[in-house]
Amino acid sequence: MAEPTNSFPSRPPPEIPVRLFKWGPFPPNSEKAIKNTRSNHYIVVENLIQSAVVVTLNQKLYKAVVTNASNSSFQILDSAVIGTKTVEFLNVRSTDILFDEVDVRTLNFYNAKNCTIQFTAEPTLLENVTINWHGNCSGNRLQRVRIQPGTDPNQFVKLPTEVILSFSIEASTEPHQTHFMDGLAPMTSRVPSETQSRSEQDVLAEIEEISGRPLDASLDWGALYDEELREFEDPEEILLEKVKIVADALRAAKHSVIYTGAGISTSAKIPDYRGPQGIWTARARGELPEGKMQLSQAFPTYGHYAVTQLLRQNLIKFVTSTNLDGLHRRSGTREEEIAELHGNCFREICGTCEKEFLRGFDTLASRHDRWSHITGRLCTCGGKLKDTVVHFTENMPVKIMERATLEARTSDLSLVLGTSMNVQPAASLPEKSLRNSNGKLFIVNLQRTPFDDVATLKIYSKTDNFLKLLMRELDIDNFDTSFDDLEILRATQEREEDIPKFQVEKQVEVESVKESSQVSPSVLAGVVVVGFAIALGMTYY
Repeated sequence: MAEPTNSFPSRPPPEIPVRLFKWGPFPPNSEKAIKNTRSNHYIVVENLIQSAVVVTLNQKLYKAVVTNASNSSFQILDSAVIGTKTVEFLNVRSTDILFDEVDVRTLNFYNAKNCTIQFTAEPTLLENVTINWHGNCSGNRLQRVRIQPGTDPNQFVKLPTEVILSFSIEASTEPHQTHFMDGLAPMTSRVPSETQSRSEQDVLAEIEEISGRPLDASLDWGALYDEELREFEDPEEILLEKVKIVADALRAAKHSVIYTGAGISTSAKIPDYRGPQGIWTARARGELPEGKMQLSQAFPTYGHYAVTQLLRQNLIKFVTSTNLDGLHRRSGTREEEIAELHGNCFREICGTCEKEFLRGFDTLASRHDRWSHITGRLCTCGGKLKDTVVHFTENMPVKIMERATLEARTSDLSLVLGTSMNVQPAASLPEKSLRNSNGKLFIVNLQRTPFDDVATLKIYSKTDNFLKLLMRELDIDNFDTSFDDLEILRATQEREEDIPKFQVEKQVEVESVKESSQVSPSVLAGVVVVGFAIALGMTYY
């Protein structure tokens, strides 16, 4: 693994004191949704009896501990960011535990019996998980599951699951450890001595110590949390030096992969999600985000064309994107060169024969509702067409995810452009390059990310600006920045109004894909669902 480049000034995250929050006891048959958590929140759920507790979508927290649970359910939902990447369970019995696309690296169980630990995660996440069993642990199972198709997470507290694979864990009173081989089958071994030293008493003492810490009344918590969202730009001389490092690495690499998020499309007037003026940032303040951009009115940016040219020059081998604006494809990136993990608003698929159609119009504009995906058009076989977007709690498209994972594991260089690296499983892919010989990870983003500490080099820059300097350093210029595949599709395909349709009742939608969150009444009242009226049909991070 290549060592991070430490010759440049670092921007560590703000030191926000850890705060303890306890929930429990819970009356039987109750359900509790934990939301609005912050990156410094240490969550303790205790005395959970015949009840369900769910850490809702897209939360941030420091750590979670569950103590004294029986005949209950505990779920951490899609893309929660856990600072320590650790969750611990003390004295749990006959309890179902779900991690839904969460980057958790360490699970510690102390006296766990007849529990079911479920993961919806892709292999790229599962292979990072280590489960340590302490004390008397027996009758436990690990399961790979999926959320029941069509489930709207905003209508449930506890989400229903369907089992894909199930494995029993051997009972033992001796410390042992389980991890997943290639993200599929679990393998159990003895716990390393340094892990054996942590006990149930250590966990309780940690909780007691944090709860006893005095709070500094002078702290401005709002300012500290705002600092986490702060954007930076490297001074020009430092940026140029970093660009040269990336350019030299690209020339030397054997298999480079680019990963893109919202930052590559902001210059196309499409807002991001987690920047200071981003959609989720505004919604957290109870504000209606500005901008009403119809996706079909946006055009590829310099950055999109630069990425396509890097493919043509064989300096990169593949692109993985979480954007569904279709701008990569429109700028000339071919289907076999990209994994659009969260879909493409210009692509729809037949629910019967699975034939795909790339359209010259936004397929989301006519869809029935988010969870059915039905667009109202018919395939040539007569089947109903569906959009290709992926919402929170929905399964990733298997073939596309498999290709992205293969490219990630093969790569010796990952170049991340314009993403906060919060949404899973996409965020876990770039660091796979570090497992290969002389592997490197470069992150270009205005804000800090959860992977900055393992990056070979972090570049604080707008994506277009960085790519202009990179292309100049690579002596690549005079490439086409006017091609737009959408115009070709419009000129050669049948018009939208000429495609066979069936009658559906259009429903108003108020959430985005793979970025879902509860909407406050004040925001909901101002939502106008037209094109990009708060990007509610799009995936960006």
